[in-house]
Amino acid sequence: MSDAICALSTAPGRAAIAIIRASGEGVLKAAENFFFPKNKKNIHDLKARVTHYGTLEENGTLIDDAIFIPFRGTSSFTGEESFEIHCHANAIIIRRILEILYKRGVRPAAPGEFTRRAYLNGKLDIDAAQAIQEIIDAKNIASLNAAHLLQRGAFRTNLLGLRSLLLNLLADLNAELDFIDEDIAFATLDKKINTITGVQEHIHQLLEDSRRFSAYKDGVHIAIVGEPNAGKSSLMNRLLGEERSIVSDIAGTTRDYIEGELTLAGLNARLFDTAGLNPKSQDPIERMGIDRTQELIRKAHIVLHLIDGSKADAPRPLQISSGATLFRVVNKIDILYAPDKEKNTLYISAKTGEGIPDLLIAMEKHIYGNLPQNVLSLNEWQREILSRIHATLVDAKKALLEEELPEVVTHLVDNAVQLIATLTGQVSSEDVLGRIFSRFCIGK
Repeated sequence: MSDAICALSTAPGRAAIAIIRASGEGVLKAAENFFFPKNKKNIHDLKARVTHYGTLEENGTLIDDAIFIPFRGTSSFTGEESFEIHCHANAIIIRRILEILYKRGVRPAAPGEFTRRAYLNGKLDIDAAQAIQEIIDAKNIASLNAAHLLQRGAFRTNLLGLRSLLLNLLADLNAELDFIDEDIAFATLDKKINTITGVQEHIHQLLEDSRRFSAYKDGVHIAIVGEPNAGKSSLMNRLLGEERSIVSDIAGTTRDYIEGELTLAGLNARLFDTAGLNPKSQDPIERMGIDRTQELIRKAHIVLHLIDGSKADAPRPLQISSGATLFRVVNKIDILYAPDKEKNTLYISAKTGEGIPDLLIAMEKHIYGNLPQNVLSLNEWQREILSRIHATLVDAKKALLEEELPEVVTHLVDNAVQLIATLTGQVSSEDVLGRIFSRFCIGK
């Protein structure tokens, strides 16, 4: 891992400034006779972690004015000799700089290689390394907060506490094996069961919270469904605060879904204005729109069943087989047919805006109720290992209750301890590191 690497660390495009970073043993040598400080100093004499203004030149040809920041040894992000070049974000300039570095023996960095080196060199623990990508990928405030918790080591601290409990139990179990023929009392069966149960329940809660959070992590999907001309497009426009959907008195105007975004409970919510549910339709295009509506219902977190309150005959209650939460919403209360309001029903006017605040509050309250607070943002591989720990502890408790050989219980508890060590970074396998850093973009 000591060879020199480089990469563009800012997103390509029409930005003002680009940052190119390089790291590895002797990497500053690659910048000799390439970056020329305005103060005429030798590049190795430049003060570390300080910006230096100068020019980038090759064989006397100016490439760009630039800022150069050298880092030496452990003072860098990676724990290696490093530098950053801040230049104009012109694609031609960026390409020339990288090509020159390549010619000088600095190879292109792999995805996540800078952060991986920081971890391997002890600059970051496994949680903080993973949190970098979580922070970059966060699409809403809730995801960003979860990433910051991970960055501060909340997951590792949590697991180290559980590991300590199991290590104490393991010490008792091993002592019993060593003195099996002696009449010495160690931990009671109840104490062993309670320890395992406590850790098992904690692991289960971590899993459940993470799964619930994962369902909302990338945003809430809200499908607005109902019969033709119920006011779905008007409601969409009202919630978005703009004319996103075409509104018409002609039933069946929307043949395909239209989507837009707003923020609810700190999460980005994707609204879907769907084709009207008209089971009697023989129009093949309309039928295709209805099929797509059914597909959106299956994928939604929230389904707003919009009912035309100006009609005498209310539609049948909507039946959904997915795990979505169904809100029954009566529209057009400005021309409501029946004055008596039903329970568990929200009444609105998409035209005038009446009742819209109550609808938004109801949806936010539902989201808050289903979104765990202070939750940790975990990846699928971490949930997989947590599941294995939970299953191992279930087997250990069963072995204790069924009076299995002490060696069996000890082996199972030791397995659980080793699995926790994998999650906390105390035992690092190439497979685990690959799962973490393969998600990173190049330059991070």
